[in-house]
Amino acid sequence: MSRPRIKEINYVDFKRILERAATTGTRVEASDKTRWAAYVTEHRVKEAGFHAYARGHSDSLKPVIIAEPEPDGGYYLYSERDEVCLKWVPRVV
Repeated sequence: MSRPRIKEINYVDFKRILERAATTGTRVEASDKTRWAAYVTEHRVKEAGFHAYARGHSDSLKPVIIAEPEPDGGYYLYSERDEVCLKWVPRVV
């Protein structure tokens, strides 16, 4: 049983992914509670642990989900101010 990983993503690459997701409708914000909860449950994202770990990188992180298949899809925390992006990579079951 492997553990989830947190991967640092190049911020410029992430912004391109985010813009494409907004255009195609695959960007999920926390305010869309139904889609958000479904994704978090399906992919078993440990939000509290991810946020706690990520605070060491920046204190102005915002969560977003890109509801696409890998490699670009996933649960991200990013900061525009600090130009930081982290991605939750789920464990393989």
